[in-house]
Amino acid sequence: MADLTSLVDAFPKSAPDAPEWLSAARASSLAKYEVHGMPTRRTESWKYTRLKALAEIGFTPALDDGETEIALSSLPIAPVDGLRVVVANGRFRSDLSDLADLPAGLTITPLADALKAGHELARSAVEDADLVDGHPFAALNGAFVSDGVLIEIAPRAEIERVVHLVIASSGDDAYMPRIVVAAGDGARASIVESRVGTGRYLSNLAVQVTVGADAHVGHYVLQAESSDAFHVSMTRTVLAEKACYDNFALSWGGRLARNEIRGVLNGPRGDYRVNGAYIAAGEQHLDTTTFIDHAVPDCESREVYKGVLDGSSRGVFQGKILVRPDAQRTDGYQMNRAMLLSPSAEIDSKPELEIYADDVKCSHGATVGELEEDQLFYFLARGIDRGRARALLVEAYLADAIDEIQNIHVREVFSGLAAGHLRALLTEA
Repeated sequence: MADLTSLVDAFPKSAPDAPEWLSAARASSLAKYEVHGMPTRRTESWKYTRLKALAEIGFTPALDDGETEIALSSLPIAPVDGLRVVVANGRFRSDLSDLADLPAGLTITPLADALKAGHELARSAVEDADLVDGHPFAALNGAFVSDGVLIEIAPRAEIERVVHLVIASSGDDAYMPRIVVAAGDGARASIVESRVGTGRYLSNLAVQVTVGADAHVGHYVLQAESSDAFHVSMTRTVLAEKACYDNFALSWGGRLARNEIRGVLNGPRGDYRVNGAYIAAGEQHLDTTTFIDHAVPDCESREVYKGVLDGSSRGVFQGKILVRPDAQRTDGYQMNRAMLLSPSAEIDSKPELEIYADDVKCSHGATVGELEEDQLFYFLARGIDRGRARALLVEAYLADAIDEIQNIHVREVFSGLAAGHLRALLTEA
C-alpha cells in the first residue's frame, strides 16, 4: 500500500523544543494517521483520486528557518487590495507581511508564537479531534504543526480591508502550515488566500474557521500552485446562530490538488455558502470534496461548483449534505456542472443527500456537457478566432459560479483571474 513513510519516519525530529501539551497533541495526530495510513482507492472518500505518484516521490518535512528567499513578485498572487500576511515554506514571515497599522479589532499572530505561549485558541485548534479523525492528511498536518497564522476578529468589529493570506511554497519539501481564524459575535471580515509556489513540493494545509453568532466571514481561495506540486487542503468551519460563511475556491494549479471543505451549522438561522470554479488541463487532477453538516433547525446552505476540463485532465467533485434528525426546516442546495473541452478529459461527480428530518427543502444535481458548435460558429462568423471564441464562451460559463461571491471587490478580482487564465490556456495554440 502506498504511504508517506519518509514523512512518518521524520516525526521524532519534527519539534524537539515543543511544550509538553503540543508534543502530546502531535503524537496523538500521528497515531490517528497510522491507524489507516495514506488513503487508497479502497477508501470511499478517496476512490477517485490516486496518490501513487505522491507517495513515490518520498517527501520529507521542511527544515526551513523562516529566512529562505522566495520571489513573491513572480508568483500568480491574487491582486487584491488588502492587508498582506505571508506564510512561506510553512513559516510565518513578518518581513514579507504588511502588519503595520492593523485596524481596531483585528489581531494577527504567528502561530508559532501562539503555540509557544499556549494561546487558548491556538491550543484548542491543534487539539481539535474533529479536524483529524478519519482525515489522514489533516492528521499529518497535526503531527507536524509548528507554524502558520492565527487571525482573531473581535466581537462586533468590522474589518473593511481584506486580509490577504499568501501561502507560498518553493523547493521540493513537504510544508504543513496551519491557519486558524476566529470571528467573534457580530464581526465582519473577508479573507483571501493565494496558494502559490514554484517547484515540486507538497503543500498540506489545514484551515480552521469559527464564526460567532451573527458574524459574517467571507473566505476566498485562489489555488494556483506550481504545475509540478501536490496540494492537499482541509478547511473546517463551525457556525454559530445567525452566522454567515461565504466561501469560494478558484482552482487551476498543481499536478494533483484536493480541496476539502467541511462545515458544521451549530446554531439556528446559519447561512453556509461553499462555491467554486476549477480549470484543469494537460494531465492535472483536481479534486473538490465537501461536507455540510446541518446539525440544528432553520439553516440554509448553498453550493455551486463549475468545472472546465481540457486535455487529459481529470476532475472530481464529491459533495455531501447531512441533515440530522433535529434539523427541521433545512434549506440545502447543491449543484456541480462540468464542461469537457477534450474527448480525453474526465469528470467524476458524486452528489449526496443524507436526510433524517422530514420538514426540509434539499436538492442536488450534476451535469456534464461540452461547448456547443452553434455558439462557436456565431463567434467565428464574426471574425473571432476559435481559441479566443472558446475562451469567451468558457468565461461566460464560469461567470455564474463566480457571481456567487458576495464581496464585490473579490468577485471582480476572481473574475479577472479566471478570464486571464482561460485566455492563456485556450488561445496559446
